[in-house]
Amino acid sequence: MKQMTSRERVYTTLNFKEPDRVPICFGGNSATVIEEVPPNGRAATNLYRFIGINDTEPKYTMVGNIVGAPDDRVIERLHSDFHYLYSNPPIDTIKVDENTKIYPFSFGMRIKSMGGNDMIDFTNPPMKYITTEEDIDKYPYWPQLDIDIMKGVTENAKYLHESTDYFVCADYPFSYYPNNGYGFNSGMDKYFMDMIASPKLYHKLADRFLETNLAYLAQFYGEIGPYIDCAMVYDDLGTQEAGLVSLDTYRKRIKPYQAEIIKNIRKYIKPEAKILLHTCGSVYSFISDLIEIGVQILNPLQPLAKNMEPWRIKKEFGKDIALLGGHDTQLLLPSGTPEENICGVKKLLREYAPGGGYVFAPSINIQSDTPPESIVAAFDTAYKYGKYPISADTDDADYVGYIKSLKLGAREKKAVLL
Repeated sequence: MKQMTSRERVYTTLNFKEPDRVPICFGGNSATVIEEVPPNGRAATNLYRFIGINDTEPKYTMVGNIVGAPDDRVIERLHSDFHYLYSNPPIDTIKVDENTKIYPFSFGMRIKSMGGNDMIDFTNPPMKYITTEEDIDKYPYWPQLDIDIMKGVTENAKYLHESTDYFVCADYPFSYYPNNGYGFNSGMDKYFMDMIASPKLYHKLADRFLETNLAYLAQFYGEIGPYIDCAMVYDDLGTQEAGLVSLDTYRKRIKPYQAEIIKNIRKYIKPEAKILLHTCGSVYSFISDLIEIGVQILNPLQPLAKNMEPWRIKKEFGKDIALLGGHDTQLLLPSGTPEENICGVKKLLREYAPGGGYVFAPSINIQSDTPPESIVAAFDTAYKYGKYPISADTDDADYVGYIKSLKLGAREKKAVLL
């Protein structure tokens, strides 16, 4: 088989055919990057130095400990076939005190300085006192619907499409509203209680979030639609053991909003472009519904969550939805040796890759205490051993069983700054 370009390779596997090799995603969306928590958790800095990048420092996203836009040399070194494209929203904040700010554009989200990073302050959500429809109307931080978030974005999208062969994945500020964003701004406890105890209030507030989402969705994808290959949507639906809500509640309170968002994105992107949903945890019970509303790529595939074993997901859903992620970042990548990661990646490929429909990536952002040697070993193994044909050797492909057999949770770790 001739060598494919990255874009050809990814489209081939997403259309459930075997390409020349398994595509790889690092830095191709905001859930396949790397975290950094100084002073000890310096996974990004250590990775940069390990692969020989000494002339720049990792750059954090506005909120959080995520290096959301890794240096392109890192993306290339880890063999990624993907590239991420984000909008350019305003970042003005209002200072409350020495440690707290308000971010008006994101519905007045409160941001708190923790260590060296700014984080969402989940302990003091700004909408926690909203209990009536009048409170919603009087809330002071509804963003205007016509703020420009596209400075330089369309030009970058066109460049990535026309001058590189990356598979370009895009997303914008409100792609996790109304659902997860409702919890970020109201508190997760209120989010769930409103669904059940105050459904009228819940839908009123969710509809208002949706209005903002769709306005910026139209601005974003209306300009870059011809140049991108994938649109990303967020909604964490799972915990380690089960869904965040019952399937019935999901269908009544969450699924209709997801469907509306996907329907609107489809108006602007190319027919062949894909919809990717990032949803953490045990989401097994929701996958059939996600396929029904038009989700074409499922991410991040956390293998240690209940019922999320690679063999199970591939067997039950692998012909109907493409799979992106899967290499364990809870135990194997941060705590396993490079050799153990090499062995694990080989097993993972044998479970997920046969027949196409799979992209290798971490099962969520690489954690801040992960050694660079293991990161490079994992991605190099996916690149070297991901060449088709790949046989499903069931006698040697129990990825989750292999991780459990290592008893990685009992190991001590020491953070080292290179």
